[in-house]
Amino acid sequence: MIKIYREYIKRAQKQSYMRKGMTLIEIMIVLVIMASVMTLVGVNVFGALDTGNEKTTTIQLQQFKSAVETYKINYRKMPNSLDDLIKTPDNRKLIDADSVPRDGWDNDFTFEKTGNRVKIFSNGADGQPNTEDDIVVNIG
Repeated sequence: MIKIYREYIKRAQKQSYMRKGMTLIEIMIVLVIMASVMTLVGVNVFGALDTGNEKTTTIQLQQFKSAVETYKINYRKMPNSLDDLIKTPDNRKLIDADSVPRDGWDNDFTFEKTGNRVKIFSNGADGQPNTEDDIVVNIG
């Protein structure tokens, strides 16, 4: 009985010495699985970044709207540009920044004044004006 057990152990050890690495097919399967997981993670991460940029831009536009309304109340006229919200006639800052902030995609905001109405907007993710991804706030 002991002799059979020893032979079994020797055979098992001999087989484990022969199989020390992974085959090419096993490595390829692991790589395919890893690539699939990375694709799923990448799609979700970039989607979350885009949503974050939209929310950041919407919040900035609401701050601009509030600052324009404050400017109108204090100076009885609409500002001529976003720079007027940083450098007011009496050197007050209605936006807490040294320069006009940029949108979530690092593009400039567009400021349009028509009479007593102001339109401030971001061109959105594509950076092109007058497309469906533009984020707009109208004041006045």
